[in-house]
Amino acid sequence: MSPEKENPLIDESLAAESKQGGDDAAGLPSRLTRYSRAHHRAVEMADYLSEAGEVKLGRNLALCGYYLLFRDYYTVGKVRLHAAKFCHKHLLCPLCAIRRGARMVKSYMDRLAVIKAENPHLNAYLVTFTVKDGSDLAERFDHLHRSIGRLHKTRHGKGQWSEARKASAAVWSYEFKRGQGSGGWHPHTHAVWLCEDAPDMYKLRAEWEAITGDSFMVDVRPFHDQDDVLNGFLEVFKYAVKFADLSLDDAWHGYQTLSGRRLIASFGAFRGVDVPDDLTDEGLDDLPYVELLYRFVRGAGYEFSESGPSAERERPEPPKTLVERVLPRARSAATTDQKKPHWKPAIEPERYRSAKGSD
Repeated sequence: MSPEKENPLIDESLAAESKQGGDDAAGLPSRLTRYSRAHHRAVEMADYLSEAGEVKLGRNLALCGYYLLFRDYYTVGKVRLHAAKFCHKHLLCPLCAIRRGARMVKSYMDRLAVIKAENPHLNAYLVTFTVKDGSDLAERFDHLHRSIGRLHKTRHGKGQWSEARKASAAVWSYEFKRGQGSGGWHPHTHAVWLCEDAPDMYKLRAEWEAITGDSFMVDVRPFHDQDDVLNGFLEVFKYAVKFADLSLDDAWHGYQTLSGRRLIASFGAFRGVDVPDDLTDEGLDDLPYVELLYRFVRGAGYEFSESGPSAERERPEPPKTLVERVLPRARSAATTDQKKPHWKPAIEPERYRSAKGSD
């Protein structure tokens, strides 16, 4: 099987989601475009799963992000995602992967600020480890996972020295794609190491080859601007969103093989970072807002909606084709989450213009 062509969709989306100003009101149209492209991929995956007999999982993907409710805090020019239904299948759903990746980036960047305040002599390095490509994804993952574990054990071994001892803290992820040329699974890890002394890449390569027996490929890159290490953290936390670069067959195989495996790990001061499960944004308390509801339209993307699912209850039941079986059904008022509803009727245009102070 030939390797998939790189798709910058998710990389760009995660970067835009994580950078300062990502919630600016002026950026909402481009944000909706990114979410539309991500959910289009999820719908394609939903169709694939339905044809494979995984109807329930396919339906969950199709429903994920079908409605998005934003709050426009017009006095400060910020728009926050207030409510949505998420499937939390981030290895299959790019929208969940983007939202989850952004939450991870923020959580670990916040921890980094605390670590650097305590020890300003620490510098961040992006460290990548690779093993030989292979046809068996499970076997390659196990090999890479064991090799990383053996390397990290040398940090505490007596009577030996390892370049890994220079790292006082690290966070890393396991990532997979199709190798260029080989067409096999190309497993690797991206890590952020915090060190006072720079790791020697060539010594680390010798250690890695002795451990793996099939690869010496290690790359160590210092961050040129130690006050701006966002791109390094994006490289680590894009592991899940990279599944959107794979073919549907490969993405499903990857999910079946790696679902439930621990694909993010850490040690030192990065251990124990709390990443919220909630994929919505934090609200801005005590500020006035207007609510904006968007509905996903297949083939078009997200469009402004004047009403929520209740307006669709009188529609006839759609035919149970492969395409239609994953379309959402109307929710009853009894099942609506009263604390954080998935939708609210959008305000009338006149009220919105009045609130925004427009003529």
